[in-house]
Amino acid sequence: MKITINNTQLNYEIVGTGFPVYFFHGMSQDSTSMIENYEPLMTTGIKRIYLDLPGMGDSQDVSLVHNSDDVLRLVIDFINQITGDQSIAICGHSYGGYICLGLIDKLGSKIESAFLTCPVVHADKENRDISAHKNIIQEKLETTDPNYQKFLDMNVLINLKAWDNYQKAIIPGANKFNLAFWNQIKASHNYSFSFEKELVADLTSNNSDVTILLGTNDQIVGYRDQLGLLNPANEIQIMVLNDAGHNLFTDRPKDWQDQFKKFSKSIKKI
Repeated sequence: MKITINNTQLNYEIVGTGFPVYFFHGMSQDSTSMIENYEPLMTTGIKRIYLDLPGMGDSQDVSLVHNSDDVLRLVIDFINQITGDQSIAICGHSYGGYICLGLIDKLGSKIESAFLTCPVVHADKENRDISAHKNIIQEKLETTDPNYQKFLDMNVLINLKAWDNYQKAIIPGANKFNLAFWNQIKASHNYSFSFEKELVADLTSNNSDVTILLGTNDQIVGYRDQLGLLNPANEIQIMVLNDAGHNLFTDRPKDWQDQFKKFSKSIKKI
């Protein structure tokens, strides 16, 4: 479906009915990555709202988008138009997790809970404390697909199921990614929120229940920066998983699924 927010057209999809949960994908991906991974885990009572962020998927109207603050404002206005003043839960991966942290900061108590995998904390790469990547070959795959090397660069656990997931969940979004637009955003130093330096402190006393999953071999966002979000005054809990990189969905599927099931059960009680 299409919706116009502040003269910018965005693409989204709503599945199911019940308590609203918004899903925000990672950079260079689209809502397909979240739909493919999360929909098999869904039960009744949850309305899933999947959004293509600007310059990704079918949200290619970017003429009025100049930085991540603009993206966050669009997302906030999108939420207000779709569910109004209703309380919501949010899920985000990587850059989508960064957007979620911004939402928690700006929307406060409206966010009942959040489930984040490998969220960005420092948008600019040079400011990230990243980890060393590795591959654990569980199955040797014979393929001439040019995307296979990108799969190796992203995933830790290499097996047929993970490769199949990569083809279904990641490649469709990568094929639609507006690389030139986002490279320009990054080159002009507009990738970070204008309030990024204050974000960790702002979240110190936030009362939203937040679950964060990280991988020790994540060469994209790492795991150490995110630990700075932990504070006795907030409700953030973090799980750091060994032998896992930026694609936790296939590197540690059982841990991710178990934690999400706990999250989904908790929002049904809201």
